[in-house]
Amino acid sequence: GTDKSSGGGDESGKKNSTADLTDTIELANGCACCSIADELFDSFENLLNIAKKRGIVYDRIVLENSGVAEPQNIRDQFNDARAVGHPLVEKVHLDTLVTVVDSATFIKDYSSKAPVAARPELGEGGGMRPVVDLLVEQIECADFILLNKCDLLDEKTVESLEAIMTSLNPLARVIPCEHGNVEIDEMFGREAAALVSALNTEAHHRGSVAAAKAAHDEKKNEHHHHHHEHHHDHDHKHHHHHHHDDCSECASKRQKTTAASRFGIVSFVYERRKPFHPQRLKDLVLRWMPVTHNKEVEKHDMPDDLSASPIKTVLRSKGFMWISNSHSTAFYWSHAGQHFEIRDEGEWWAAVPEKEWPEDEAPKQSILADFDGVYGDRRQEIVFIGAGMDEVAICKQLDSALLTDEEMGQYNTQYNVK
Repeated sequence: GTDKSSGGGDESGKKNSTADLTDTIELANGCACCSIADELFDSFENLLNIAKKRGIVYDRIVLENSGVAEPQNIRDQFNDARAVGHPLVEKVHLDTLVTVVDSATFIKDYSSKAPVAARPELGEGGGMRPVVDLLVEQIECADFILLNKCDLLDEKTVESLEAIMTSLNPLARVIPCEHGNVEIDEMFGREAAALVSALNTEAHHRGSVAAAKAAHDEKKNEHHHHHHEHHHDHDHKHHHHHHHDDCSECASKRQKTTAASRFGIVSFVYERRKPFHPQRLKDLVLRWMPVTHNKEVEKHDMPDDLSASPIKTVLRSKGFMWISNSHSTAFYWSHAGQHFEIRDEGEWWAAVPEKEWPEDEAPKQSILADFDGVYGDRRQEIVFIGAGMDEVAICKQLDSALLTDEEMGQYNTQYNVK
């Protein structure tokens, strides 16, 4: 299981020790991550009012969540509040996301088929969402991952867990610990860098893609490593004028490939500019997924032989998908452990009128960077992370589900693409 903590930074210079900060407000709803932004921001307002009455200024507000917290929702609430000009964002911003992992149970939880509802010790809510799906979100949407209870494991297991965390979230810093003991400055000091809390979902995906490509290139070029490393570093310095909505450069820079590759964990990105045929994609998923929790599959549809599935060696796969039965909808592929789903992720930017695009130039350029030809940003862009993966077999089978040239002609006619 995991616990989430979100640090809300409060602009101030005055220092108070945590012993002084005894002001606590419990959310009546008990859950900060559902669509109750009003209650969450009202609670911040109440805390700031208490501080004002006492004549002090908080350095930080710590939002402690239950084991079923969805950090992406909390981040979205702050992003939405900023977008609509909520008055409180002048005083409070989301600064750091921290996830505490129960190292002793992680592997068991990752391979679990159970829904959150079957695990009352994690906290109320969460319903039928699979534990592994929630676990992955809490690890991926974090600036710091604390591997707690390391004293219960041997050194080799702790190292392998570090490698798994780093490959799932190359933007985070992974800190092994016992009893949650971590120097506060490691997470909140001047040198502490928190990237994930400043991103939106799309920029976060771009960061994952950049990190996977960096890891893949490093693996490919290991035999002339010095030359590659020099070029790579130079390249990123050259482009390092990114803004907070896009952190691809940071992703590559922070990718700690050595620990992961020591355990054989590698990444690659499947990229194509053709849509999937819905039926062939479904057939492929049925053949591939050695999972019992597969939202796309009825029990009686499951094939008998899963031994040939190349997905068995995949720890995690995720990313944007283009399916030919919709010209406007961007779908999202998400697979972890024994859970797989394809979900609607909104519209491709190419289908959104330009007047509804961000006004700032930097995010606009990030969007345009994904455009290519008449199809705009419609694409397959799926990150695969695993050990001993057969990249060629995975790509070849995914390619077999893409539209043929003849079908592309029909697609163009149907959607009037010229």
